[in-house]
Order: sequence, then structure tokens, then C-alpha cells
Amino acid sequence: MEFLQKRARRGKEWLERDIESASSSDKKRGGLRSEPAYAQGRPATYELSRAIFLQLMGLVYLVALGSYFVQFEGLYGAEGLLPISDQLESARHLPWTQYPTLVRWHAALGVDAYALCNAVCVAGMLLAALAAAGYASAPVMLGCWLSYLSLATVGEVFLFFQWDSLLCEAGFLAVLFAPLMGQPSRSGATSHIVIWLLRFLLFKLMLMSGVVKITSNDPAWLNLTALNYHFASQCIPTPAAWYFRQLHPLILQMGVAFTLLVEVPVALCVLCPLRAVRHPVAALNAVLQALIMVTGNYGFFNLLTLVLCVPMVDDTYWSRFM
Repeated sequence: MEFLQKRARRGKEWLERDIESASSSDKKRGGLRSEPAYAQGRPATYELSRAIFLQLMGLVYLVALGSYFVQFEGLYGAEGLLPISDQLESARHLPWTQYPTLVRWHAALGVDAYALCNAVCVAGMLLAALAAAGYASAPVMLGCWLSYLSLATVGEVFLFFQWDSLLCEAGFLAVLFAPLMGQPSRSGATSHIVIWLLRFLLFKLMLMSGVVKITSNDPAWLNLTALNYHFASQCIPTPAAWYFRQLHPLILQMGVAFTLLVEVPVALCVLCPLRAVRHPVAALNAVLQALIMVTGNYGFFNLLTLVLCVPMVDDTYWSRFM
């Protein structure tokens, strides 16, 4: 009997040590098993979401401006398809509100327009690298936005795609979202107004993407056969697109249905204030964008859309991985 009592006491001691060890381990991992903030009655916070969003915006700017830089001479050089000097001459009487670009002041600065364009692009890339490295203060994000806005304005038809406008819109909101000084991860509370504006931007993008498909008078969308042609007819298919095209027609139909589901009814849930709805909606949007990126090349468009999903997720999710 005494032996059993000793064994019971020893087992209890081991169990208590295991529980204490597991609790300590969870705290070191950022509280994987700790009670979430909403369960403890605390309001949701977005400090981590803001830091992640702004760093990823820096990455998007870096990709967009880097692509612009390597193509600039062929597109806008003196012997390019659309020489920048000709554009600036025809637009020199337009006010800033109609032609917002820093390059318009090249003559006042005594600098060649082509050289100033390159300088604006390089400056934007350097600021984007700072933002991607975590130094995404409002002045840095403002510099990134002005750089891309200036280049998109003189870019004319080559930068009139929906993702160019989307980057200008998201970039402006990023300026408002960023802290005035310092790093976002160390800069206190975030603006819930800007969070809702970013969510509305994603809502607008996804809903319009779905509505334009349904109202296009193309029966392939409503018949769920659009993916029978999409992988071969899109602008720049990736090698993976060929393999997706070989999938069973039923799977392709399910893919079309999933696309319409995410872009219409799920898009309506982007503005839902409930965390239990927002987080799955963000995940569904992320899956759709990832599949598009695997099968087609749309520049930074899908990456930017993924970044816009970040403000839908509060810190209770990110803290699991920190």
C-alpha cells in the first residue's frame, strides 16, 4: 500500500512538471495554447497586421518599380515605343490633378526628363527596400507612392492596367496606415478607419471582378466551362498551366464555381466585423490568388491582392507564429 502511495505521489509530481513545462513552452512560442484575445474580452489589435502589411507593400513596390526600371529605356527612351519627352511636352499645360508626376518639373530642375524618371524610379526602389526591411514609416511610404504615381502617370498605355490603379489606391492608404516615425511593429495602436478602408478596397476589387464575369454575356462563366479555355488563352501561362489544363472537366468546373463563389458571395463577407467570418474569408481569397499565381503571370497583381487580405486578420492569428 505504501508503495502505491509513493508511486501516486511521484506520478502527480511528474504530471505537474509536465504541465508547467508545456505552459512555459507555449509562452516561448508566443502562446499557441493561450486563450485568444477575443475570448478574454479584449478588443482586437492590429499592430502585427500593420507591420506585415506595410512590409509586404514595400515588397510589392520593389517588384513593380524593378520591373519598370529594366523596361524603361525600351518603352520610354528617346528611341522607345512611347518617348517620355513627347508625352511631357503634350501634357505640360495640364494641372497636377490631371497629370500628377514629379517628372513634369524636369525643366525647372535643369534635368533631362529621361534621367529624372530613372532617378525617381531608383529612389522609389530604395524606399521600397527600406519598407520591406521593416522601416515603413509614413514618409517612406509616401515616397514609394509618389514614385509609382509619377511613373504610372507618364507610363500611359503601358501602365493603365487595373493593378497599376490598385497599387496607387492601396499605396495611398498605406501612407495613412503607417506610423509617422519609426518602425510599424513598435509604434502603438493602429487606425481602425484605415483598416476598414483597406477592407473596402479589397471588397470592391473582388466583387467587381466577379460581377464583370457574370455580366460579360460570356456563357462560359455561367456554364462553368471558362477554365476549359482560360489556361491556354490567358496572357502569359506558366508551365504549371499546362498541367492544370489536363485536369478532369468536373474539377475544372469546380474551379470556376470556386472562383465565382470567392468573388461574389464571399466578397460580400469581406466587410463582416466578425472574426469568425473574416479569417476564413481572408483564407479563401488567399487560396484563389495563390492558384492564379501558380498558373498565370499577372505581374504584381495577385501579390498585391494577397497583401490586401492582411488587414482582415487581427493579431490573435499572427501571434500564433511569433
